[in-house]
Amino acid sequence: MTLSIVLILILSGVLVGFINTLSAGGTTISIALYLALGLPPQSANAVNRVGVLLQDAFGSALFFKQGLFKLKEVLPCSIPVMIGALLGSLTAVKISERVFSISFAIILLIMIIFIFVERKIKPIEKEKLSTKEYILYFPIFMAIGFYGGFVQAGTGFLIIAALSMLLGYDLIKTAAVKLAMMFLYTVVAITVFFARGGIQLEYWIYGLIHSVGMIIGTWIAGKYALKKGANFVRAVIIFVIIITALNLIGVIDFKDLFKILVI
Repeated sequence: MTLSIVLILILSGVLVGFINTLSAGGTTISIALYLALGLPPQSANAVNRVGVLLQDAFGSALFFKQGLFKLKEVLPCSIPVMIGALLGSLTAVKISERVFSISFAIILLIMIIFIFVERKIKPIEKEKLSTKEYILYFPIFMAIGFYGGFVQAGTGFLIIAALSMLLGYDLIKTAAVKLAMMFLYTVVAITVFFARGGIQLEYWIYGLIHSVGMIIGTWIAGKYALKKGANFVRAVIIFVIIITALNLIGVIDFKDLFKILVI
């Protein structure tokens, strides 16, 4: 591994960490980079979890220390997400690489529908879900977990939508709770990938180096989120959605860009 590749992994990790902390979709950049470095699609999908796990662990601890969420707000919704992640991860490991690649492309295209749906109703924040609400929301969060365990990229958009639309969280609290939930379900997903041999030993180093930059990006984003407020977070989300959409329709190709950089 050359010094230039190490620098690209770290610098791109800073951007990914910043984006993932305040918004979502940064892992699309990570996967594009891994593919440009020659990793097979399934390996890129698996190695991607390494950086996400470490970033979310750091970010969750940072936001928890700042008092932006409580464990009782995270655990109830995390249970169905973790169950879904287990099923999704088992599915992702079993299928062929060609089927995975096609499924990955279809799911990312479908994601455009979700990330551009405008929220019409602003519900009041729910401190505690009723039994009826929990039963109603359980399959929704489980489906999000299944998607996250299967692909990972863009899962944050779905969690952001669920937390803001169903639970009424503001954008800053949503960002904090999202990191904690993603950390818990990533623990499940990455355990499955490791147990099933989804992450080859020679590829671990890519995820670990990339995660250094992601942690730095998370720290920067955590500072800015509190100083700039919800409007700043909203602007970041809108910007990331636009860039993600452009990448999905082929106007921007992260993979081709990274191929130029890593040559």
